[in-house]
Amino acid sequence: MRCIGKEREALLLFKHGVANEHDLLDSWKKEEEDCCKWRGVGCDNLTGHVTHLHLSSLISPIYTISNGVSTGNWLLDLPYLIYLDLSNNILVGFLEFTGSLTNLVHLDLSNTLFKPIPPQNWNVSNLQFLNQIGNLSNLKYLNLSNCHHSGHITKLIGNLSNLQHLDLAHNFMTGSIPDQIGNLSNLRYLSLGHNSFYGHIPNSIGSLNSLRYLDLSYNGFYGVIPNELGNLSKLQHLSLAGLGNGNFEWLFNLSSLSHLDLSYINITSPDMWVSFLRIPSISVLRLEWCNLLSPSATLKKNSSSISTLYLRGNNINSSIFYWLPHLNSSLVVLDLSQNVLEGKIPESIGHLTALTHLDLGHNLLTGPVSDSFALMTALSHLVLSANQLYGVIPKSICSLSSMEIIEFSFNNFTGNLEELLSGPFPHLKELSISDNQLTGSLPDFTLLPSLRRLRVNSNHLNGYLPTTFKHHSALQFLDLSNNHLKSSLPDFAGFSSLKLLYLGKNEFSGSLPDFTGCSSLRELRLEDNQLTEWESQSTRLPTSLEELDLSGNSINSTIGEAHLCNLSSLSFLRTSFNSLTFEFSSEWVPPFQLFELSLASCKLGPTFPNWIRNQGYIQHLDLSNSQISDTIPIWFWKLSNIIHLNISSNQIRGQLSWNYDNVSEESSLSFLDISHNQLFGALPDNWMQFWRLAFLNLGYNQFSGLIPTSLGHLVSLQTLILRNNKLYGEVPASLRNCSSLGFVDFGLNKLSGKLPSWIGEDLPQLYALILKSNKFYGSMPYEICHLSNLHFLDLSINKISGTIPPCFGNLTAMVLKGTEVAEHRYSLTVSPIVSTALTAPTAATQISNTFSDSVLARWKGQEFEYGRNFAYLKMIDLSTNQLTGEIPQGITRLVELKGLNLSSNRFYGKVPREIGQLKALECLDLSSNNFSGEIPPSMSGLNFLGYLDLSDNNFSGKIPSGTQLQGFSISAYQGNAELCGKPLTNICPGDEPADHLWPSSGEYAVDGDDSEYERWLLISAVLGFSTAFWGFIGTLVLNRGRGRVEALSYDSLPAILRINNNVLTAAAKENLTGFNW
Repeated sequence: MRCIGKEREALLLFKHGVANEHDLLDSWKKEEEDCCKWRGVGCDNLTGHVTHLHLSSLISPIYTISNGVSTGNWLLDLPYLIYLDLSNNILVGFLEFTGSLTNLVHLDLSNTLFKPIPPQNWNVSNLQFLNQIGNLSNLKYLNLSNCHHSGHITKLIGNLSNLQHLDLAHNFMTGSIPDQIGNLSNLRYLSLGHNSFYGHIPNSIGSLNSLRYLDLSYNGFYGVIPNELGNLSKLQHLSLAGLGNGNFEWLFNLSSLSHLDLSYINITSPDMWVSFLRIPSISVLRLEWCNLLSPSATLKKNSSSISTLYLRGNNINSSIFYWLPHLNSSLVVLDLSQNVLEGKIPESIGHLTALTHLDLGHNLLTGPVSDSFALMTALSHLVLSANQLYGVIPKSICSLSSMEIIEFSFNNFTGNLEELLSGPFPHLKELSISDNQLTGSLPDFTLLPSLRRLRVNSNHLNGYLPTTFKHHSALQFLDLSNNHLKSSLPDFAGFSSLKLLYLGKNEFSGSLPDFTGCSSLRELRLEDNQLTEWESQSTRLPTSLEELDLSGNSINSTIGEAHLCNLSSLSFLRTSFNSLTFEFSSEWVPPFQLFELSLASCKLGPTFPNWIRNQGYIQHLDLSNSQISDTIPIWFWKLSNIIHLNISSNQIRGQLSWNYDNVSEESSLSFLDISHNQLFGALPDNWMQFWRLAFLNLGYNQFSGLIPTSLGHLVSLQTLILRNNKLYGEVPASLRNCSSLGFVDFGLNKLSGKLPSWIGEDLPQLYALILKSNKFYGSMPYEICHLSNLHFLDLSINKISGTIPPCFGNLTAMVLKGTEVAEHRYSLTVSPIVSTALTAPTAATQISNTFSDSVLARWKGQEFEYGRNFAYLKMIDLSTNQLTGEIPQGITRLVELKGLNLSSNRFYGKVPREIGQLKALECLDLSSNNFSGEIPPSMSGLNFLGYLDLSDNNFSGKIPSGTQLQGFSISAYQGNAELCGKPLTNICPGDEPADHLWPSSGEYAVDGDDSEYERWLLISAVLGFSTAFWGFIGTLVLNRGRGRVEALSYDSLPAILRINNNVLTAAAKENLTGFNW
């Protein structure tokens, strides 16, 4: 029987509204009159009516409305449908008509995105749809999982008396579960997990006598889990993960229960969780993150049926190894990862001979790995990652005939990789030994014929890629990054299965090879090598490529459209820090949509690349130091999905401006760096739409005018840098709303007014405050002492007067260790990306990024810019102001302080004798003040002091004895007329040398044992100096491969030289009195 004409037209109407890019509905043609022969269509053989539509995953990811026609109307003309599967699709305007399909028996809309017409009716459409479901009384199967539904379950659900399968999991549904759900007497499968349901779990669920599967996990239910669930005698699978506590005695009534998940429920009694093993038919028990403790070794709770035991993320210690033998030989899967196992893995582990999967990762296990694992002949999956294991990995583990997956990453294993894998290992599929201390070359890949995934990154491997490598066509994932591999890259022609290839941070050189043979390749990472050439003709990339990272090489090529024109799937492109020149036509439209584009230190200029304006999905854009001398185009601010934007260190000119029409109301921008450019004029005062900004750097430009008050709307801001501009006026009080601020740098401007007291009151997270070289005046507010996280304070070169608040001792970040802020992490939930063409949104994702602050600090008389090391530079600089009074005792309690600069002020009085408590002090500048009295003797104990300036004061008396203070130059003490003692030439009263101690010209005054003593003293001094000096130089040589050493790394060298030089000088001039000078 041919199909009904009206129903055929309805199907064609449906196709008309689908953007069918992949011809998945190609068989639906007008020329073929019998629609029953179309793909996915089923008809009644007697009547010809369309009864079945199976269109799962057939529709393109992009779905539009064509010619204003809503594709939902076609359903009204298919009244005889009994089976409808539209799962894994994107549908527009569909929900409103489902209730008319009263003959439906099977409805599957799982993993489908619905878009109502108009979009504002989303919640309304949800509720209407869920109410209409109650009219489908013939339904036996209903799957609406993972559809982003946000409504609630209607009481009409109780009308579906024939329903056997109900799946509403992984949505955003709310409200309570109606008692009418207990009317579904035929229900065998009920999944409501991963929603936001609340209220009590209805007792009526306990009357669903046919139920085999029940999942209520990860909701907001409160109260006790009802005992009525114990009436579900046929229940086989039960998941209550993430729900409240309760009495679980009813579980033992579930004689058919084989799978139980109580993860994320607080179960602290070892007796309780072990008792679950006595549930008669239990086979799989999942108790993850339940705060479980180890059972007693004498607590024997045998189980005759348990096969799988997941105990990840608890407080179980190594005593469990002595309890495990109480389980019988049926245990095949054991997960003890992320617990507190410590010490050596006992030999008894080998007695668990039935195990196929064992995970002991992320614990505190130490020692070598025992050969006892070789006794576990059934073992196929072994995880020991992220422990403190060391020694050579036993080859016997890899050679187990059943072994398929080995994960030993993040330990301290040593040995030769090539010897370890000298096989053959015919069944090994995955091997991960990254982040260890392995040496040697790569293995012969012909000995690993089944290998699919290999991760040996971050070791000490050297040599070349073996010639057998190119014959391993089954390999899917290869990570050799962060080793010392070299030579040119081989031809990858035979790797048709390879999906991920990570070769970064090695010593590969030469040109990029041809990768078109890697037809499945999605990610190619070659960063930080020594590659030199990328030719469009010889280097061809597969169309499947989604991520390409070539950053940090020496590639000197010109990149044009020919290099990228075939990469339609490309989403991530990183070529920063090369010598690449990008030349594209201003009319070029890329075939891809990028999420990340990093072209830092490439040659893009002089104008902004016009093709970037078409990248509507881009989230990370770095064009820093790319020779752009353009003005910022208006379309830049229309990239509404951008999160990270860095265009610093160019020659960008003009004014910074935008208007509300150019900026998305839901801007995701969190990182903005436009520093080191030539922008000028007043800063815009409409920052409100950038409320997600966490990092804002506008420094090193020529901005003038006031600081905009609208910056106070940036409530997520953590770092704000306006350094080195021409800004004037007062700091706006609106910034007190930015309570997350941790780093503030307004230095090198023309700002004025008093220091705001609200900084200490409303910015509790502040750890760095830099207001240097401005025109601030008045006294320092006492509220600054509330900043317990402050570890860098620079108020130098202003007109601040008054005294230092005595409460400075409350700056606890300068008192305690471990309070350093090395880097920031900012995260946000990115809304699904939906264009005006109603394209498919990605799922809402959590985006996390890190950034490090940098600071320009005056350190030891010179200015340095510190990056990551800045976090450990705990410093106070109040120099070049009009401060007066004495140094408060509170400062001497800042025992972690590294630098203190109070120079060029009007301080007076004595330096507190407790200043010697600042044992971490490396830099002290008190010059150009009116300090008086003696230098405190305790200063001679400042062993890390590498810079000292006490010049131009009124100090008097003798410089305290000690190798540290005598090692500084005379200039550190000059300008103190009454100061005496070494290294000054002024000899203190009473220290004059007696004439009879010195020998006459041309004579040696050698007195027996004394001369021998003096001779050895001189030898010891010379040896001490040599040992310290060459020891330091040796350290630098041994660490030559550890990257750029910042100025702070050399702080200990002057101190070493001064100490040993002082010892040598003292020995030569004072102790060896027998020599004639």
